[in-house]
Amino acid sequence: MVPGCGATRALHAHHLVHWEDGGPTELWNLALVCPYHHRAHHRGLITITGPADQLVVTDAAGRALTSASLARPPTQPLPDVAPCPGPTGERANWWWYQPYEPRPPTE
Repeated sequence: MVPGCGATRALHAHHLVHWEDGGPTELWNLALVCPYHHRAHHRGLITITGPADQLVVTDAAGRALTSASLARPPTQPLPDVAPCPGPTGERANWWWYQPYEPRPPTE
C-alpha cells in the first residue's frame, strides 16, 4: 500500500512489473493499492516499485513518499478527485467496487 493511505476496502491488485509488459500475476509481483493511487501511478504521478514485500513509492520528482508526506491535516477538505473514466469512456461509479449483497429472503 501507499504510505499514508488509509484505504482498506475496494483495493486494486497492482502488477509491479506491469501485466502488459509481461509481469506475472503472482504474489511477489502484486501490491494492493486504492483506486486513487492506482490511477495516480498509471498517470505518472507516483512510481511504485518492488518486490511486493519491500515497496518503494516515489513522487514524480523521485522523492520517496512516507506516511507523513501524504498526510492531510484534518482541518483541510478532502481533495477534489476527478472520476476515472471507464474503458469505453463512461464515468466510473463507486457502486462498481462494492461487493454484491443479495437481499435477505422474504417469508
